[in-house]
Amino acid sequence: MIKKIIWHFLIALSGEDFIKEYKEIITLKNKKDLQMFEEIKLKRLLLHAYKKTAYYKKIFDQIGLIKNNKIDLTKFGQIPILTKDMIRNKQEKLKRKDISNFWSFENSSGGSTGEPLKIWQDKNYRRWSNASRLYYFNKLLGIDEESIKKVLLWGSERDLLKGSIGHKKKITNFLLNTTILNTFKVPPKKMRDYIAFINKTKPDFIRGYAGSLYEIANFAQSHNLKIHTPKILVSAAETLKDFMRKKIESVFETKVYNFYGSREVGVIAGECKNDLMHCFSFNNKLEIIKKDGEAAGPGEEGDIIVTNLHNYAMPLVRYKIEDIAIATNKTCECDSFLPTFKKVIGRSSENLFRRDGTMVSGSAMTLTFNNRSWVKNFQIIQKNYEQIKILIALAGKPNRKDMEFINNKTKLLLGENCQIEWEFVKNIPKTKTGKYVYIKNEIKTR
Repeated sequence: MIKKIIWHFLIALSGEDFIKEYKEIITLKNKKDLQMFEEIKLKRLLLHAYKKTAYYKKIFDQIGLIKNNKIDLTKFGQIPILTKDMIRNKQEKLKRKDISNFWSFENSSGGSTGEPLKIWQDKNYRRWSNASRLYYFNKLLGIDEESIKKVLLWGSERDLLKGSIGHKKKITNFLLNTTILNTFKVPPKKMRDYIAFINKTKPDFIRGYAGSLYEIANFAQSHNLKIHTPKILVSAAETLKDFMRKKIESVFETKVYNFYGSREVGVIAGECKNDLMHCFSFNNKLEIIKKDGEAAGPGEEGDIIVTNLHNYAMPLVRYKIEDIAIATNKTCECDSFLPTFKKVIGRSSENLFRRDGTMVSGSAMTLTFNNRSWVKNFQIIQKNYEQIKILIALAGKPNRKDMEFINNKTKLLLGENCQIEWEFVKNIPKTKTGKYVYIKNEIKTR
């Protein structure tokens, strides 16, 4: 408790304490409160974007969104979807005109699907994202995340090199009872050391990249090592695929909760004990949109479109984050009034394509590698419509029957003319943000 008080005192001095925002969130008691809150914040953001940015001034005038300082939210769906390429090409027009006189900082996405994306954010954005994260752990998972003993299995080269080194971050980790284990590059001996550390310290809370959690679970299982079961296990920063979830939960002997966010828009959603993702609508307005532009119905897949409600340095309105989710209309039994969706199933770039344009879910391929004891890690590269390359980091002698099965399934999904090349490598490199890319699509014209 004393550590937490000191922590909040220090961040209050920097102007980034988020207790005020957190208290505002917990005053919301039902769907009506939440809808009213979202509408107020959205209107304020849109009016700000209209007055302060060249891009939105032009767009909003074209569709007649604002007249006499009044926002017509019935026209919100007419705002063009904002893509990553548009942000790259129109950065100056998307930033507020007076940004040089306004406190802001530059952030960037990991660039796992291409060139990193530069975004400008402010303290207001950071406070609301942190408050939303605190709400998830406190209210949906029922833990005091700021106080309990925790281990982070993190792999971002940028975060580790620029964040964990230095007195400020060391003090932060001490006050928040946090140990960060670098999973960017982990040789076998280091992996054993990490498992031994977790078993010795017995953290209440373990959070990590989905790939990092899967990697340590896979190592523990293949080497017959027991690993400590924490009270709460959370996957973040990467898509938690079904084969990964199964392995992680089997080895850690507990449920893994999926926590969803991004560097561009902060905290988006979190999984509850009933396996539904709850949207934090007090931080981001979320839409799930099908290819035809219509909202996805229950059980349908669609692109996740996000509008962050609090970034006044560079508003992102109807931003296509390039993730795909399954929509639902279920009201969760956990009594939360937050809207829900079924799950995030992957990045749009993590899919495969047939020549006729048919999309094949990447999960259909990645699941094929589940429980292959000779596979340490893998990557599937679609070179063109009829050529697949499979990289395998070996954990044992290749199983020819397994390879034949995978070849047959690949041809079933992509066509009998598909040529499959296997390559056995020592290691499959991670991205600069420490993530594994399991599907790499090199088709440029899709």
